[in-house]
Amino acid sequence: MALDEIHPLIIHFPIALLSVGFLCDLLSYILQNKSLAHAGWWNFIFGVVSSVCALITGLITDLSSKPSLVDEPFPVHENHASLQIFVVCIFLALMIWRINLRGSLPANSRNAVIYLGVLGVAVAILFYGSHLGAVFAGRF
Repeated sequence: MALDEIHPLIIHFPIALLSVGFLCDLLSYILQNKSLAHAGWWNFIFGVVSSVCALITGLITDLSSKPSLVDEPFPVHENHASLQIFVVCIFLALMIWRINLRGSLPANSRNAVIYLGVLGVAVAILFYGSHLGAVFAGRF
């Protein structure tokens, strides 16, 4: 199996893990349930790791194809590769924030809402960027 064939096999992991992680975190905040926060944290960690893997395999796939998405990265909101690079950077920043909190959601209600809001928007961007990738690959 060629390296560029791996991308379509792993792209579903970050979509599933990050969206379930967000849902667990949101429910944890609403229900004040620590078990859901732990589930959200572990889904988020595995989602970020798998999104980095998907990004790397996607760039490898892109560099071996014509036309390349990397050749014309703008406008970002219309380019699958640019959008996914952007959203992975958001996830990495959120992961650093959460690591500093030892995996917990922010204790301050305002900060928790900001964190969840940014995470929710990032998951929505991930979904839209994934849709652009499916369109680009001719699967949608």
